[in-house]
Amino acid sequence: MFLDKLIQIHGHSVWSPPLNERSIVVDGGTHKGEFSKSIYARFGCRCILVEANPHLASKLESPPNAEVLNAALAPSDGISEFIFRDNPEAGSISSQEWDSENDTCRIPSLSLEGLMKRMEVEQIDLLKLDIEGAEFPILQRAADSELLRVAQMSIEFHDFIPSFHGKGLYEKARARLESLGFLCVPMSFRTHGDVLFLNRNLLCISFVRAAVLKFVGRWVLKLRRLR
Repeated sequence: MFLDKLIQIHGHSVWSPPLNERSIVVDGGTHKGEFSKSIYARFGCRCILVEANPHLASKLESPPNAEVLNAALAPSDGISEFIFRDNPEAGSISSQEWDSENDTCRIPSLSLEGLMKRMEVEQIDLLKLDIEGAEFPILQRAADSELLRVAQMSIEFHDFIPSFHGKGLYEKARARLESLGFLCVPMSFRTHGDVLFLNRNLLCISFVRAAVLKFVGRWVLKLRRLR
């Protein structure tokens, strides 16, 4: 069954049929590199690891044929202020109300277009985002042309952070991507911690398969985990 091609890697759902050794995978919010290592082991993709925390970036164990960038994905190219937090994986360029006493440092920031130019790629086959709230300004402000060059996105949305409550940030991001022709496939149940977006302009997904993915996919993964 085609739903066997819907897989989960370290908490991120992925549509696997398009992925192979020629695919470009951007791992935004790399942490220790587990996601990229698993993607490479399974598909042999070229992985670009983008980690904003300089301490984590310096210790990454990247897979072969990979590039590691100590930078932040952002709506535009430039310099961003990275905020350290007690949990190293929670550091971000997205500020919160309790951050006034946290240490910071300045790091490069890259838009999706800037990243593609720097890495000399025309398309991103899989964009994984786990960037602690910085996903919202990217999805709100990136140009249509940037987003349309991404075949699929696997995103952990951080709208559970108290300062984001009541702002409808996830709903706005989803509406923006759907208006561009992305199919939204929610994979988590009580949060937006695992949402897959498939670019139907680039991927061959029939209307029937799209409906099944959207409404049945997460139940299939849940049953698979319970076996």
